[in-house]
Amino acid sequence: MSWLWLKAVPWGTIIANAPTIVEGARKLLDRRTAGAELVDESSADPASLAQRLRIVELRQQEMLDVIDKLANSNEQLTEAVTYLRARAKFNFRLALVLAVVVAVMVVNGVMA
Repeated sequence: MSWLWLKAVPWGTIIANAPTIVEGARKLLDRRTAGAELVDESSADPASLAQRLRIVELRQQEMLDVIDKLANSNEQLTEAVTYLRARAKFNFRLALVLAVVVAVMVVNGVMA
């Protein structure tokens, strides 16, 4: 399989979305470590349980945001691959037509 199709991938869009995803993942990791230090998980009092629940809800919301960004990036990649597939079919058909034209020209002695 040829690697030439990589030239047509919209790398600018992909690279533009990458920092956002990395930033979201870092925020999740920072919240995880910060939340673990703030709450005593062995405590069963209502205030501690309520704070732990808020932390869990916050983490879930952040995870949903990261998943949404990943889904958007995946959608853009899918659109790019679909475009590239159509372009590859067009290029293949064009190459076949050009090969036939050159063959006809060679047979007729035009290129000799």
